Amino acid sequence: MKHLIPVALLAACATASHAAPVYLETPVTYAPNAGVVDKVKEECKIEDMFVREASPFFSKANGGEATIAADADPKASRVRVQITHVLGVGGGAWSGPKSMSIEASLVENGKVTRTTKLTRSTTGGAFGGFKGTCTILERSAKALGKDVVGWVANPKAAASDAAEAEPKAQ
Repeated sequence: MKHLIPVALLAACATASHAAPVYLETPVTYAPNAGVVDKVKEECKIEDMFVREASPFFSKANGGEATIAADADPKASRVRVQITHVLGVGGGAWSGPKSMSIEASLVENGKVTRTTKLTRSTTGGAFGGFKGTCTILERSAKALGKDVVGWVANPKAAASDAAEAEPKAQ
């Protein structure tokens, strides 16, 4: 009897650690009417940047692989990301704050099961005035990657984060 509790805990941990992986679908694309300055789109390659910055979070959550090609195994769970808006022009921090907005859809067994919209803004952090636009936008991409993985694990995470970010009426 005294071994029953540790065995039950071990079984629960083993089950949790063997949850089906959820991959980041590649390529990440732009939404049809995405608002992105052409110069930033060309120089920063935002879609590749997002994959590069988000992959470590997916890899950690999956215990290995992070990405899956769009035409790979249709039964594999994946997150499909579309970039919907990027606020930023050349000139680094001197041209104002930068932000990135995405729409993330969880696809399971070939069907979209849920969708969320996320936005992250930054002024570049410490020494932001010495960073270029692409480097500053990498901060938003990294934060969004972490947000998406958190949303996959907890669907209420994105909703509660968005609610907390809204200004309070005075």
